[in-house]
Amino acid sequence: MPMAIISHSTDLSLAPTVTPLVRQGDGTLRTALEQLATAGFAAVQLDATFSGTRPRDLDQRARKDLLALLMRRSLRPAGIDLWIPRQDYLDSARIDRAMGATLAAIKLGADLGRLPLSLPLPVADLAEDAKAALLEAADGHGVALAVHAEDQIEALANWIDELTLPALGAAVDPAILLAGKYDVSAAVGTLGNRLLVARLSDYRFSEAQRCPVGTGQLDLLAYRVALDLGRGRRGPVVLDLRGLNDPLPVAAAAAIAWQKATF
Repeated sequence: MPMAIISHSTDLSLAPTVTPLVRQGDGTLRTALEQLATAGFAAVQLDATFSGTRPRDLDQRARKDLLALLMRRSLRPAGIDLWIPRQDYLDSARIDRAMGATLAAIKLGADLGRLPLSLPLPVADLAEDAKAALLEAADGHGVALAVHAEDQIEALANWIDELTLPALGAAVDPAILLAGKYDVSAAVGTLGNRLLVARLSDYRFSEAQRCPVGTGQLDLLAYRVALDLGRGRRGPVVLDLRGLNDPLPVAAAAAIAWQKATF
């Protein structure tokens, strides 16, 4: 009989990214949320770049309505994604727009319950004044920045250690790590308690693309154990459905594969 892994009681439940379901469904957030709730999920990851959940699309009344919509389906928002190209933070012609979008997403996260904001940043090259402005806004709104810098893990760890602010932490996406030929569990171990948000995704070397969880190169058991040992994470693991066809059955299959990885 297989022996169960001893759990440290971290939250290893899944929060699917809702945008792929909206795009491949009938185009409404309401239907996508209903589908995820019916499938047994209790949390979702929102997207600050998608029409309908962008900060500029949501006034204060709309933000309250969004929370009410989630509550009626017994769903909670786990966090917010902001997928802006990292180069935009370094391009003089685009940085103002990138910074404006990031500050608006921070405010949205605060209004929706101080949700962590997951975003890619060029940590090693980002100007100090830009870093300071982002952290000042995040700290002032009680929102944590979960920074994706999978190819700059050491630089990210050093930045977090230099500041030791609750508003700054790391995020990891296994598919990005696998695509870069990095060891996923080793990266999680390096980040340790600095890791605020972890995603669940997979990558298939033979096709050089993301694939449904459990069908690629990710060692689910090793990854789950590595996450369970970390003490800095907040909330569920984000089930990343970007780039995948048929996201609802893929999400359901991922939940089964993830649960089986407890042994």
